Amino acid sequence: MASEAPNKSYPLHFVLFPFMAQGHMIPMVDIAKLLAQRGVTVTIVTTPHNAGRFKNVLSRAIESGLSINIVPLKFPYQEVGLSEGQENIDLLDSMALMIPFMKACNTLENRSKS
Repeated sequence: MASEAPNKSYPLHFVLFPFMAQGHMIPMVDIAKLLAQRGVTVTIVTTPHNAGRFKNVLSRAIESGLSINIVPLKFPYQEVGLSEGQENIDLLDSMALMIPFMKACNTLENRSKS
């Protein structure tokens, strides 16, 4: 007879890392709020500038008792030749900056794995 493992209940915790474009970030914040309204803990990992864009919305959600956390990651703009604050696609001065932007995003991915 197979032994039965005790039925343990573990709280859900979603970690969201939205792509840094407005069309991705707005729905991700909405998803975070919906999940948190259902008792799930949500952590959004993003850059300080992008977190600042949603500060008011997320502050209200957190003040209402929703379990939403923000983990800021320093965006490596200098390492790839971008200007300070260019942490979102809509902030790039030209499409020529898309390649350095994507390199910076890849750097974030590598940092998160270590």
